[in-house]
Amino acid sequence: MKRLQYSLVSAIGLLLASCMPANNFVAGGGYMFRPQTLVPTARELVADGYWDCPSGLTGQHVIVIDTEQQQAKYYIGGRQVGISAISSGKAGHGTPRGEFSIISKDINHKSSTYGSIVDSRGNVLVADYTAGQPRPQGGIYKGAEMNFGMQITRTGIWMHEGIVTSAPESHGCIRLPRKMAKIFFENTPVGSKVIIK
Repeated sequence: MKRLQYSLVSAIGLLLASCMPANNFVAGGGYMFRPQTLVPTARELVADGYWDCPSGLTGQHVIVIDTEQQQAKYYIGGRQVGISAISSGKAGHGTPRGEFSIISKDINHKSSTYGSIVDSRGNVLVADYTAGQPRPQGGIYKGAEMNFGMQITRTGIWMHEGIVTSAPESHGCIRLPRKMAKIFFENTPVGSKVIIK
């Protein structure tokens, strides 16, 4: 396993280095710097994903979600500029496959289906609540946080910040780590294409 991880880290490092201009980096603090660009090391790419979009790059924005690999790849004008680990829908809550587009965006979105029930003081009465279940007397519904939310379907599938284990664990949504959810959110216009396979 360690040999596989080392090989993956080495391969990503070589790929990243081959895409960058030579003699334009200064190492420091685990990062390599070049004008107006912060490039994480290969080991950090494996854990967190990366974003490297050249200034002025134009073209169609496309996000490709690979549910088998549990990855989201981001393209602008046909060029891959980012990648992120994800967690997609678990058994019984599968993420739909096909071509979609970003319908809407909401930086502080809350789920209308999944969340918890709290009392008037905010104490949790039911930690894992689904809309339609019986609610304790006086209980208040608190929707699960789906920050940096980008709506993909009218049936409630969103791409958003969440716990990411690189395994299918959501109720159908695409979860991204906070860092990558924020980057994807800030760089994705409404109407951008999303391909889920």
